[in-house]
Amino acid sequence: MTICQPDASEFIFIKDHIEKFELDNRDLQNEQFLVVKDNNEITAFGRIKKHNSCDELCSLGVIEPKRLKGIGKRLSFDLIKKSLQPLYLVCIIPQFFEPLGFKIVNTYP
Repeated sequence: MTICQPDASEFIFIKDHIEKFELDNRDLQNEQFLVVKDNNEITAFGRIKKHNSCDELCSLGVIEPKRLKGIGKRLSFDLIKKSLQPLYLVCIIPQFFEPLGFKIVNTYP
């Protein structure tokens, strides 16, 4: 399993799956993303979106047959390391992110 930046053809795959998974598709840029590959196939993807005073972890997706195997957690840790500002996320599964150090807040930038 390797974690790296996607190439142009992989970015098309990511955009298709972001739509399929109904994830944040605003202002998608290839350089924001990291992908997890297993045997040269993408198993997960996610990005750090830069804002003026913070970063946002978003568009995190794991391909369905590969879910519940720790891949999303491993990718999340690598994305967290990529962030250089306070890091936020908006999600529907906070219980996934709380063990990674995220806390529920009432207000965010």
